[in-house]
Amino acid sequence: MSDIDKLHQLKKLFFNKQYDKVIIEIENTKDKNSLYLNILGAARLKRNNLEKHDRENALLNFEEAYLKDNKTENGLNAIINYINVATDLNNFDKIFEYIKSAKSNFGENERLLEAIQRFYQFQHNTTERKKVLELIIKNKSKSVKIWSSYLYNNNFLSNSKTQEDHYNLAKKFSDVLPSFKLPYLKIDKNIKERKINIGFLSADLNKNHSVNFFLKGLLKNLDKEKFKLIAIGNWKEVNFTNLELRENFDEWFSINNLEDLDAINLIRSKKIDIIFDIMGMTGENRPTLFKNRIAPIQINWLGYCNTSGLKNMDFIFADPHLIQDDEEKYYSEKVKKLSYIWNSHSGLPIERKLMDLPVKNTGKFTFGSFNNFNKISNETLNCWEKILKSSKRFRIYLKSSVEYYPNHLLSKFKERGIEKQITILKKSKTFIDHLKMYDQIDLALDTFPYNGVTTTFEALWQTVPVLTLRGDNFLSRNGFSILKNLGIEELISKSPDDYVLKAINLSNNFNDLQKIKKKIYENLLNSKLFDVKSFTQSFENTLLECLDEKLQ
Repeated sequence: MSDIDKLHQLKKLFFNKQYDKVIIEIENTKDKNSLYLNILGAARLKRNNLEKHDRENALLNFEEAYLKDNKTENGLNAIINYINVATDLNNFDKIFEYIKSAKSNFGENERLLEAIQRFYQFQHNTTERKKVLELIIKNKSKSVKIWSSYLYNNNFLSNSKTQEDHYNLAKKFSDVLPSFKLPYLKIDKNIKERKINIGFLSADLNKNHSVNFFLKGLLKNLDKEKFKLIAIGNWKEVNFTNLELRENFDEWFSINNLEDLDAINLIRSKKIDIIFDIMGMTGENRPTLFKNRIAPIQINWLGYCNTSGLKNMDFIFADPHLIQDDEEKYYSEKVKKLSYIWNSHSGLPIERKLMDLPVKNTGKFTFGSFNNFNKISNETLNCWEKILKSSKRFRIYLKSSVEYYPNHLLSKFKERGIEKQITILKKSKTFIDHLKMYDQIDLALDTFPYNGVTTTFEALWQTVPVLTLRGDNFLSRNGFSILKNLGIEELISKSPDDYVLKAINLSNNFNDLQKIKKKIYENLLNSKLFDVKSFTQSFENTLLECLDEKLQ
């Protein structure tokens, strides 16, 4: 059989998903060229990519293909596959070496750079990831995924640009998105004479995602005589398996398998009056849909605490503490401020208790941060270093919901000489186990510029004080808004120096810290943080304000 015939046979087997036969055929081939090795690696991944030995063998196939042929398209495909699989396997030994040679051989190839930025993402190396993403952007990439990652990643960086700069970048992203020049959607002038159709678009509704704790109380309490609720899912599953959320919707459908234009036409056919984007720049977002307008009123809320940059995103829901009046010009949306707070939590499935400070039993004062590790900016780490170095009895427990590989983070701790005072906790087996981990924390340390939200609500529910730093835009004032609504302003810092001073003072004054714990315990359920009924009323009123403005 000629090489051309054999290659044709292999491709036919591969496309028919006969991966075992592909593997056997190539393994029995004496001289395996780079193309064969690429196909062999791909077949191993497709056969059962959950089995580690298949992925490890695929990694070796891609490596061999690259070493055999590192200057052609086959070599490029091989090194891209190698970087992605090595990243998945946390096998970083050779990645840096191969990245250097691949960049030398293939220059600023977008597919190669995309694999490299993903590698930095999994290392929690937001600084290097920004450099690679910026390079792809400068090469005039129109990738929605790359642009979204770039804007999202910028939010984590303490040396990132101002809100004005972020706003201008977001507007450039909007210009990159395709425009289909569809008919203008008009709001129904008789809308108040019938039920108002409200849609919520997200890829997270079908997951055990933290956003659902903020949604389910609202969905349950919205006036069903006034509103029809529709879930638009961007998920791969056939069904809406999250029954707790699904029961609150009148209708649902998924758009995951639809191209943008088809998804737009389907959503438009549903005659939705108001739609909420609760993805923003995160995850499997669909910004092209909102640029081309899928409802007469479009609102950015909950999933992403910054501007979308889209002209057709009509409103962003915030509160009086998040965006100052003179800052509203740096948000493409019109800022609508809910009465007290921009969200409300439905509560957690664990009994609240007022407990003594853990330090009284351990003798070690334990700070904690259970935020996404990407949020540990250099500025945050500077403060933590000063805090830890002020006393040998201090330690920090870290835990992230995004479980990647913290090698880069660990190297930062070592450079600062604080690695022995930091413990990275493993992922909890259950959600209850996760919540119980807060019982080991004396004082939680919020991250900045990107504050915690879910983790702050969790800590406060468990009566753990959270020290935050008030920032200069929406995402860096989340902690400020939460604590302001709780009436615990003594935990709000005005500057990094104030943050360090407060942390040290509280760690040395157990009586004051215990009083704050008691105040949290007494204030929490009477605050707006968990008052979903009051929040729902504010939400409805704000919705109707948006509607009135559009009807004018």
